[in-house]
Amino acid sequence: MRILLSLLLVFYTFQLVAQNPSEDYLGSWYTYGSHHRLSERLSLNPYAELRFYEPSSNYNLAFVSLRGNYHLNTNMTIGLGYAYLDIDTVFEFDNEPHIHEHRIFEQYTFTQKVSKISIQHRTKLEHRFLDFSDRNELQNRFRYRISLKYDLSKTFFLLISEEPFVNFQDQVFHENRFYAGIGINVLKNSRLQIGYLKQHIRKNNLNRIQVGISITTDSRKQKPKLAAL
Repeated sequence: MRILLSLLLVFYTFQLVAQNPSEDYLGSWYTYGSHHRLSERLSLNPYAELRFYEPSSNYNLAFVSLRGNYHLNTNMTIGLGYAYLDIDTVFEFDNEPHIHEHRIFEQYTFTQKVSKISIQHRTKLEHRFLDFSDRNELQNRFRYRISLKYDLSKTFFLLISEEPFVNFQDQVFHENRFYAGIGINVLKNSRLQIGYLKQHIRKNNLNRIQVGISITTDSRKQKPKLAAL
């Protein structure tokens, strides 16, 4: 409980020092992810996300995706996925009430364990087909995320991640995400996470609460293991 109160205090401290309209509010990201292991080599990852400029109002973005994975071994996985986004930026720019995006992406993950810390490296190449009100664009970018997970007990864990973005168009380093949160293993195949996300995008520094639930299933004849999404 003390950890949760400390995180909330940090959220509101950042809110007070905000500088522009999109930074004036403590926004929120609500996520759902699942990992379905179909066989020793294949798995699926459905994912959904809903973002608001405020904790429960001022709609920003809806995101749904599906990724198929091929497991090279226990530590390395490659994946191919598709995502659809409905983006409302009127709160920031006024002239773009809705942008629709179709996204194709390739992904590679490598996991390792150092002492009691689980480390995941994720690289992702994205091809973004953007439908603006007056034009269509194809944008490409590269993302690298490193995540550190530390188990406090069988029930609670801490998670920290850093993810810079490299844009292949203008403004090369246009986005960065830092996340710190606490997770709860609710059941043997599901967990809940709540944390703080610092998102630097274009010239904005946004402060977000991120609340997510993830579920893991395994069709193999063994006990399912929670996988990072």
